[in-house]
Amino acid sequence: MAQPGTESGTLNNGVPAQVKGVDVEQHLGVNLPLDLEVTDSEGKTARLAEYFDGKRPVIVTLNYSDCPVLCSVQLNALTRSLNELNLRLGDDFQILTVSIDPDESTERISETKALYVGQVTEQPDVAQAWHFATAEQSVITELTDTLGFKYRLDPVSKQFNHPAMLAFVTPNGEISNYSLRIDFPAEDLKRSLIAAGEGEIGSPVDQIVMWCFSYDPNLGKYTAEAWKLMRLGGLLTVVIVLVALIPYWLGKRKTQADSATPDQDETEPVDSASMEP
Repeated sequence: MAQPGTESGTLNNGVPAQVKGVDVEQHLGVNLPLDLEVTDSEGKTARLAEYFDGKRPVIVTLNYSDCPVLCSVQLNALTRSLNELNLRLGDDFQILTVSIDPDESTERISETKALYVGQVTEQPDVAQAWHFATAEQSVITELTDTLGFKYRLDPVSKQFNHPAMLAFVTPNGEISNYSLRIDFPAEDLKRSLIAAGEGEIGSPVDQIVMWCFSYDPNLGKYTAEAWKLMRLGGLLTVVIVLVALIPYWLGKRKTQADSATPDQDETEPVDSASMEP
């Protein structure tokens, strides 16, 4: 049913109603709630803290096994990058994939793990270092809120509309940086992992750049938002103009100060005769 002010479920701004609000809000420097409990692909309960040993960074992904398109595209791309990466999965970093579907079974997540782990032929320890887990809705909600991962359930298709996201987390559980793409060049993956491993947190510039982009579910990628780029450009223009005017303002104040100071040469002479007794 179309919403008020919409046609065929499309909002007035052209965004399909079912994907409104689907986005990632970067929470750089925020600590993950490591006391949350998940169930791994073997049916064992584990706290998130067990995946963070204080030595190796962790890539966190949020997916679900019955996703019709995006999850498989994203995870297939990740497996390709892992095969090209010259860091060792297990020795240098770990991966944790948590399902956003609270109804997903241990058997189903185990099948999904086998599918993607089987594609990573160049990482001998992939089965031990790429963890897949399910969780209860309360845990999923707290984890997604902490990561800034905004998704929603389509009431018609019963599928989750969600963005693609890799979160690079420091060995102690602090969010270092994000990748919001469906493809992950191995060199980009390496840089992000090294930064996370060293405890680096993404810069304000990273946040500004990501502010100018939003997820386009039709294209399956993040695209520039013209109005945000225009606002950023306008702000930069104002800053540049203000900086350029500083020398003018300083020079003007100096001129005014000089003109207010009497010239010693123009001081009225004293009549020495009047001073004689």
